[in-house]
Amino acid sequence: MTPFQWLAITFIIGAACYELVNIRQQRAVRLFGLFRGVIWFAAALAILFPNQIGRLASLVGIGRGADVILYSFVLIFMATTFYFYSRYLRLQRQITDLVRYLAIQEASRGAEEQTLEEG
Repeated sequence: MTPFQWLAITFIIGAACYELVNIRQQRAVRLFGLFRGVIWFAAALAILFPNQIGRLASLVGIGRGADVILYSFVLIFMATTFYFYSRYLRLQRQITDLVRYLAIQEASRGAEEQTLEEG
């Protein structure tokens, strides 16, 4: 193994241990924790066996293994961006509905108090 592989694998083992602690202490959503674990495991495999990534690249018709990894990260990044953007829009809608509901409640409460004061 090269020095880079030793450093990278050590880092990945540390990150995987951190994920396991978060999952056990239930600070992270279990499904996302498992997803991140799979990503760390795939990264470890790619670092330990770089020739296999080259084989995978030639199987899917891409020239180099690094290109397969780059294309994969671009696709994952785009999917993640669209997911979080849709969550952001949904959160904005929920906040708008909540503010609208509170404004209507406040207005109706004010009208009732005004009626009681006049009557």
